[in-house]
Amino acid sequence: MRKTTSLLISLAAVLCMLLPLCGCNSKKTADAAGICTSFCEDVKAGDTDKLMTYFGDAEITSKELKEIISPSGFNSEEKAVSDCIRKTINYKVQEPVYDYKARTATVYLSWEEADYACEEASAAASTAELRNAISKAPVKIITSCVTVDLSGEVPKILNPKDVIDAVYAFNSADYGIMPGLLSDFYSSGDWIKAVNNSYTNPKEIGVRLTFKKDLSKYKMVPGIKYTVAKGDKVLVASEIVHPENNSLKISYTSEMSDPAGLNADGFLNEGKYTVKVTDEYSNDIASFDCEVKYEELEKEEIEFEEYTDDEYLDDLIYEFKDDELKGKSIVNKSGWWDYDGTSVGNSAFGSDTTILGFSLAVNPENDAELYFEYYYSEEADFGDLSEAEPVYQRSCKPSLYIDQACYDFDYSSGELKPGYYGLVVYGDAAKKHIVLVASCMVVEETSEEVLA
Repeated sequence: MRKTTSLLISLAAVLCMLLPLCGCNSKKTADAAGICTSFCEDVKAGDTDKLMTYFGDAEITSKELKEIISPSGFNSEEKAVSDCIRKTINYKVQEPVYDYKARTATVYLSWEEADYACEEASAAASTAELRNAISKAPVKIITSCVTVDLSGEVPKILNPKDVIDAVYAFNSADYGIMPGLLSDFYSSGDWIKAVNNSYTNPKEIGVRLTFKKDLSKYKMVPGIKYTVAKGDKVLVASEIVHPENNSLKISYTSEMSDPAGLNADGFLNEGKYTVKVTDEYSNDIASFDCEVKYEELEKEEIEFEEYTDDEYLDDLIYEFKDDELKGKSIVNKSGWWDYDGTSVGNSAFGSDTTILGFSLAVNPENDAELYFEYYYSEEADFGDLSEAEPVYQRSCKPSLYIDQACYDFDYSSGELKPGYYGLVVYGDAAKKHIVLVASCMVVEETSEEVLA
């Protein structure tokens, strides 16, 4: 009986000693969980002022901490992607494990974050696509472990920077986004085919921008916007465009102008024109001014050389009168086109033909409008064509084909009389400047009779 009583007294004494200890452990783990929860909330919010309270004076500066969470060098697109990922951050604080002897607690923190390296995000070609992919991305888990010092009056997390570095690692990832401003990559810009920034009788003015080769390293580059103005009047305000091969051509043509913007000869009106270029966020890149002048043109005289019938059969008869058009043309792919299988020579057709057509092949980027006329002579004597009336006239732009563009100077008629046809092509609406002439023959016989 005495032994039993002694044992019960001993157990009671041990319990009295353990109960305060258990209560102490419970309070310590609650303190550790509490500071970790507050810390995680501040990490999620990116509140650098509050986060600085978790560090000692010599551990990190406020500036260094801000660079981890919100890098100062980010442009608007980089910041937008960073903010998009930050919105997906969430956390869970695991149950602390308290070490009574060391008076510290080990706490595991489980972080959820959009997988910004998922397949869809990696395939994104623009920051808009990237942000959309991030918003739909699967969640990835980041596990971090902190040690909480509970030896003092106030609990202290011993390794807060490890957690912040892990959670905000997305700010150091390479997404292919161009850093800085697009203006940082701008190299040069010049008016195209302007003498001392001046044009005379232009149907087109334009600027070519060149960017540094480094720009091609990035797959996500901001777009470009531009305006073309004459004086204070904006003539063109572009949609967003993008450079190709580190270059961008900006043009303003007579086709883009309303009739009031052209003079009687179809050229752009005189005056000062300004091209202003910005990125899509309205950050300035460059500005260019040019002067447009007008000189009245003398109407050029139409002349056709005399050829024999055999020359029409054997030769391709045409002549450039303008070096600029010749430079844009693909000469070996140009000539009289046999639409209906009635050709009987290089510049001759049978009397069964119903269409004449001269096809002028040009570089695909050429889109200027040209004006043409057809003249007819029964005896190959065109005479003084300055007073003659054309049998057909109209204008045309190049048609795009698989590997080239072509001006199709076509004359279609139900019946084309035998004789000689002269084609005159002008570069201006007033039909004063001749850029090309050509001639062909329609023989008395049908093509079947000639080729029989």
